[in-house]
Formats: sequence, C-alpha cells, structure tokens
Amino acid sequence: MDADRIKKHLQNYLDSVVTQRVKNDLPEGEDIKFTVHDILKGSFNPPIIHVFIDTEPESFVSKGWDVPTSKYKSVERDVEDFFKLLSIVNKIKIHWNKRPFFKKGKTRNDFSI
Repeated sequence: MDADRIKKHLQNYLDSVVTQRVKNDLPEGEDIKFTVHDILKGSFNPPIIHVFIDTEPESFVSKGWDVPTSKYKSVERDVEDFFKLLSIVNKIKIHWNKRPFFKKGKTRNDFSI
C-alpha cells in the first residue's frame, strides 16, 4: 500500500471514528476537524513514519480549550493503532499543525507494504 492510499484511509478513519469520539468530550457547541496533510517515511533504520495532521481549530493541541493533554494523546494512540492494523510496526511520530521541512519528493521515501 502506498503513502497516498494510506493517507486516504487514515483521513476516513479520523473523520468517521476519532472525530466523533473527541466531539463527545468537547464542550457543547465546540467542533473539531482533523486533516491529514502528509505521511512520510524517515530515513533512519528502522524508519520512523511521520504523520502531519492539521487540526481546526489549532487550539486543540495548544490547549486553547480546556482540553487535557490526554485528549490529543488518545488521538495519537488511535493513529498508531490504525497503522498497526495495516501491519506497519514502525514507530509513528505525529506532527500537529506543522509541515515537512523538505519539499515533497526531495527526501521522501515511498513505502509500501
């Protein structure tokens, strides 16, 4: 499975499962949206899978709401579990509201399973 396909399935998982669970714990009237920006494979051995996720509003991760750290940590665990379902056992690093340092294609290592 290539990175673009994994990205599409991860976005679907975030929209259908994770977002609904997180919304139940938010104050009434508050909303959250997760968007997968990119998935990259690192160059170390064993490689680290870097997942770039945007949140709307950005304050979900910066604790602008009264959201405990455990809320976004639980989302990180959900993403790690998603990769385990695909038999990807590499370490997963979640980058919240950030972009890759290099342009796509320069240091990107496509991965397949």
